[in-house]
Parts: sequence; structure tokens; C-alpha cells
Amino acid sequence: MDEKDISRLAIERLHELRSRVEDAANIKPLTARQFEILSDTIRKRTGVMLSPTTLKRLWGYLDEAVTPRRSTLDLLSQFCGWPDFASFVAGYSVEIESGNVGAAVVRADVDIAPGEELTLFWPPARMCRVKYLGRGSWEVEESEGTRLQPRDTFTCPMIVEGEPLYLDNLNHAGARHGVYVCGRKSGIRFERPRKGE
Repeated sequence: MDEKDISRLAIERLHELRSRVEDAANIKPLTARQFEILSDTIRKRTGVMLSPTTLKRLWGYLDEAVTPRRSTLDLLSQFCGWPDFASFVAGYSVEIESGNVGAAVVRADVDIAPGEELTLFWPPARMCRVKYLGRGSWEVEESEGTRLQPRDTFTCPMIVEGEPLYLDNLNHAGARHGVYVCGRKSGIRFERPRKGE
């Protein structure tokens, strides 16, 4: 997708992307302070700063013509769980049939210790914070936009960024539900808490 296509699509899909960002952040920015909160929320989730002024322009809060940069559109799409803006427009990632994963991986009991947490993201605007219990078992601590709820438990030996996440032995609301999949089309992203958080 070239820059010309991106510019045309940005204009066509900006309203939808803004709506997804609002859902993912659980905020509808109407005041200058809310744009600051949104900027901080995006920085915490993605590690990249997008200024409140840029957000105000994109939301039409400032009376200025706006042509969003591709990097800005990619960042907002990533905030909502897509790999980039092109994937957001397509609604899913391009699937690769086989090959080395080459992505970030968390292996139970190898890369993570009991008590440690991960935050998982997948489209559209899904978020789930999970705590590792040990022996391949996890517990949901917090969730947004998904059926998973706090205190749900499941087993999962490996979490691979960019791939679907299969939760086995899901115990939801006191009942066993077998296998549950997160990010079936686009895969999931995850992040670990930064030191000191």
C-alpha cells in the first residue's frame, strides 16, 4: 500500500479508527484534559508518545486541516490491537502458511515466573491482563472488550506475539469451557510491565 493509498484510506477510515481508539482507551475525548489522558494511555500501552495536540487535530478539536502521517495511523492501529493501519483497513493480518516465527515469545515456566503478569491485546480493542500461576496456568486479572473476566483461569504453555492465543481448560464463571481463542485472525500482542510499574 503506497502513501497515496494510505492518504485516501486515512480520510475514509479516520472516523472508524478514532472510534476504535476511544473504545480501546475507554474515553471519548471532549476536553483538552481528556486528550492529555488519551495521549498518556497510548504512551503507556505502546511505548510511543503521541502528543495531545496531534490527537486534537485528528479528532477535529482544533480547526485545522489534517493529513495524518502513516506512522501516526500505524501507532493508533497498534494501540487497538492491529499490527498497522493497513491491517486495520483490511480487518486482519496477511497470513503466512509456514516458516520461523521470529516474534516475541513467552514460554510458561521458562520465560515467566509465578506471580508475573502480561497484558494481551487483540482487535478490535480487546485487552486482557493475566497473571501466571505456574505449571502453565494463568488467571485473568482485568479485561476490556472480551468475554474473559477477572478470576477466569486457563492453561497455555506458550504465548507468541502476532499469533492466535489458544486458552485451554478455560474456567469461566465457575464452568469449564474447553478451548477459547483470542485474536483468531490478527493474532495477539503482549507486553510485560516495565520495571518499577
